Amino acid sequence: MRFLLRNVRLLDVLQGEIVKTDILMENGIFARIEPDMQIEAARDIKEVSCEGLFALPGLIDAHSHVELSMLSSASFAEVVLQHGTTAAVLDAHDAVNVLGARGAAYLMKEMAHTPFTPVWMASPCVPSAPGFEDCYGQIELSDVKTMIEEYGMYGIAEAMDFHRVIEGESSLAAILAYGREKGLMIDGHAPCVRGEALDKYIAAGVKSDHESVTVEEMLEKYEKGMYVIVRRGSLQEPASASELLAKVGETERVLLSTDGCITVQDILAHGHMNYALAQIVAEGVEPMRAVRMATLYPAKAYGLSHMGAVAVGKKADLVLVKDLQHFEAASVYVDGMPLLPSYQREDFPEEVIHSLHHRLLTDRDIRIEIPAGAREVKAAVLAIVDGTLETKKEEKILKAEENNLCLHEDILYCAVVDRYREEGSVGTGLVCGAGCFRGAVAGSIAQDTQNLIGLGNNSADMLLAMNEVLKRQGGVAFVQGGEVKAFLALPVMGVLSQLPAEAFAEEVQNLNLLLKEAGMSLSNPLLTMSLQIPLAVIPELAITNRGLLDVSQNRFIPVCRPV
Repeated sequence: MRFLLRNVRLLDVLQGEIVKTDILMENGIFARIEPDMQIEAARDIKEVSCEGLFALPGLIDAHSHVELSMLSSASFAEVVLQHGTTAAVLDAHDAVNVLGARGAAYLMKEMAHTPFTPVWMASPCVPSAPGFEDCYGQIELSDVKTMIEEYGMYGIAEAMDFHRVIEGESSLAAILAYGREKGLMIDGHAPCVRGEALDKYIAAGVKSDHESVTVEEMLEKYEKGMYVIVRRGSLQEPASASELLAKVGETERVLLSTDGCITVQDILAHGHMNYALAQIVAEGVEPMRAVRMATLYPAKAYGLSHMGAVAVGKKADLVLVKDLQHFEAASVYVDGMPLLPSYQREDFPEEVIHSLHHRLLTDRDIRIEIPAGAREVKAAVLAIVDGTLETKKEEKILKAEENNLCLHEDILYCAVVDRYREEGSVGTGLVCGAGCFRGAVAGSIAQDTQNLIGLGNNSADMLLAMNEVLKRQGGVAFVQGGEVKAFLALPVMGVLSQLPAEAFAEEVQNLNLLLKEAGMSLSNPLLTMSLQIPLAVIPELAITNRGLLDVSQNRFIPVCRPV
């Protein structure tokens, strides 16, 4: 079937103008683009009136992670395609944490059942902070070569352990040297890295960054030759896109991404890359420029020469939107065809659906160590900055009775467990900023290792919740008063669901409502539990399976000290 779009307002990202025209799509490409197109009537041509609609190239996410959606590749592709995202630069970082390079292969295999275009990047930093956390196993050069040379990945994903990069640690240096020798794109992740440290980071071969927290930081990275990737999604981002663009002028080196930091609920309610576009346009970015950041420029940066523009001969990926403020998708075409309602799921083998190996936990495993005989302690508490990826370090004076802490009602226990080994280590800590939560929630989703994390105001509920996740081989459990109130199943590698996005979002919404009723005040509890608390590469504090980590100083600190 050929599709002829009539009277569409085309955003020509190559010429920088909006033109009213007709567009003929056939054999997967844009065949003709001209106004008032004359064409012989035929049974295989369907004409579509597009009066009042704008045509954009298929949107490209310049940096993302399937796994952060908690959806399998097919479920993820289905929902983002509906909103006009037809391609993405993907780092299968979490799947690689769970099963090594094979984890990425499983994501790739299911994605191949869909018309989505992935640009897969080989994860070099697994775990993200060796020595500070544990996962399935550390990625070495041989693994990266497998992903590049056997699996056909395009480049090297974010070098997120910037400390190791800057210090020239041998195993990561070997991976980056391989990338330089092969002329591969090497992505970065370097929050607050500037000056001489940034120079060393760039010299190692890193070409992009998506973690800047100020316009000044973005500007320094841009002026030193990096691609600066602006992130928008479900998080509050501190740096203004319009301010940055006003300083750098027209450029192909500022791109737009979600970084996977957008919830399924937000995708369904607001969109995906079209939502990111709406956010930066609301900040003052001119629409044509915004669209180029999400189409033409990432296509050029990541080898998608056949994509990124609506032009004769290019791949016929196109999204029709109602306006250039909200970018709500009216319809989407991929390879010149409308979308199907669903795509095939992979039937995964045993190692994928049985990936949690720790024995059932005991109360002793998750107990916080208190100085002997102490009646009061000075506690280091991880404070959540809701709606961001930031955490802060706070100190609280807490009473201790019979070797147990007397928590303030806004402080919660936290434990992170190495899920990959029967006797894997357990790190503990304290968290505030989640509200006066009563009960416990646990999940096999602690970034980036995808370890088991539990959060609660009492150890009994927390223990039950964490063991429930172990028994069910992955998911999120909510327990209150010794009863399992809800369970969100994540059977694929313990982190993903193969449900359609709408059905999965309904389950998440039901869980979130129960957590809110139990006193949790977080805007996105699962994102906080998954990303903020255990993430060992974003300051200030993190709780990993090895303990309470001061990220800024790159060292573990005790949870409790004598007063």
